[in-house]
Amino acid sequence: MGDNKCAYEGCNALEFRTSGYCLRHKDGPKTTLIGEINPLKKEISEEISIINTPKSKHNNYIWFPLGLFAGPAIAIIMVTISEFLLIMDDSGSISVFSICVILPLIYIIGIVWGLRSNGPTGFSLGLLVTPMVFGLFVLFLFYIFEFS
Repeated sequence: MGDNKCAYEGCNALEFRTSGYCLRHKDGPKTTLIGEINPLKKEISEEISIINTPKSKHNNYIWFPLGLFAGPAIAIIMVTISEFLLIMDDSGSISVFSICVILPLIYIIGIVWGLRSNGPTGFSLGLLVTPMVFGLFVLFLFYIFEFS
């Protein structure tokens, strides 16, 4: 039997043989704290503090309707421009390009601009809701004209 005390924290009993622990704790500690296993994690978690996010400088109640009506307004403008391009170019390649490529790019750029950290979130939400509102409106028109 050794003259050393048990290595278990808070235990003053003598160690069992050369295990470093007493008879009660001879299998070693049953639980270990995460801080004891990885002291680096403990240091990192102590340094982390809550950061207050600044209040948004954009009023989403105003930007949402702007985004909601900006999508159809831009689409109407692009269709009008493509009609003029179709008159000028008989093949129609420029007008198809403007409707199928430029219009979706403008739409996506508007959504990304609104979702950026300093952009108006309401604008992008309005743009995202526009296809759903337009689709429901078209379904409503089909419903009205089907039963009348």
